[in-house]
Amino acid sequence: MKKPNFQSYTLLILLAAIWGSAFFNYKIVLKSFDVFTLSGGRLFFASIFSIAISLFFLSSVKIKDFFSKDYYLFFFIGLVNYAAPFTLIGIGIDKMSSGLAALLMSAGPFYAIILSHFLSDDKFNKYKFIGTCIGFSSVAVLVYDQIYITETTNLTSVLFVMSASLFYICGGMIIKKNMNKYNNETTTCFSLIWAALLMIPLTYYFYTEPDDKLFYIESFYSLIYLGVVSTAIAFYIRAIIIIKNGLVFMSQVSLLIPIFGVFFSYIFLQEKLYPSMLISLILLIVGLSILQKGYAIKEQ
Repeated sequence: MKKPNFQSYTLLILLAAIWGSAFFNYKIVLKSFDVFTLSGGRLFFASIFSIAISLFFLSSVKIKDFFSKDYYLFFFIGLVNYAAPFTLIGIGIDKMSSGLAALLMSAGPFYAIILSHFLSDDKFNKYKFIGTCIGFSSVAVLVYDQIYITETTNLTSVLFVMSASLFYICGGMIIKKNMNKYNNETTTCFSLIWAALLMIPLTYYFYTEPDDKLFYIESFYSLIYLGVVSTAIAFYIRAIIIIKNGLVFMSQVSLLIPIFGVFFSYIFLQEKLYPSMLISLILLIVGLSILQKGYAIKEQ
């Protein structure tokens, strides 16, 4: 691993902007399509792009590995890391602002450290404990204000989005534990293909012609963007950062995603910013910063 340089930070900021932009694009897609079309379409475009990149540019991805005895792991990762969370986010975000969804999803690292403490050798230290407490306080501020005070969303939608975050964490833990013999590019490509193969039939089965939605071409463009940019390209950028600078450096993207998510929702959708969202954003960044220090101690 190399010491982070200007290029490393540029890629990190780019990745945060791409993932932060996914949330307002969800809202645009849902103007025309249902949740299953959103999830299935995103995975379709992501897998097609990943196959093309792997065939023409990534010699490290071997097609024969797709048919290896570990195919069930690629399928399971595709289900847990892509198909399930994409669908859950779509269900939840339909009844809340995209900025709120970005803040809720960005609390994922705090769920991860709790699961890691009980399921692996990655235990709490004082910085991880303090950071996690602050992180969950940011979620508490959001939930209390948005549900009980301003009443702009409901608890079910919040639980769907928070469940999606947990699925991401579980998917990452599965990859870390079981996929040591495959590189990031191979795991990403093949798990995306399996996720698409799972979701496309479900999309067809559950699809119903919406009575209350019109077709907007920008919804289709946003669907392509979510698949190609926010999924396929983003995960390849993630792999580059991990290979060059390590997982701890890459995890700092969590500090930036909520900033971009809230900013984009305000700029492109003119969504209202509540004081609780700004308070939660500050608490989230502080908590993640302290959490990063806890991880840094382990690496030393």
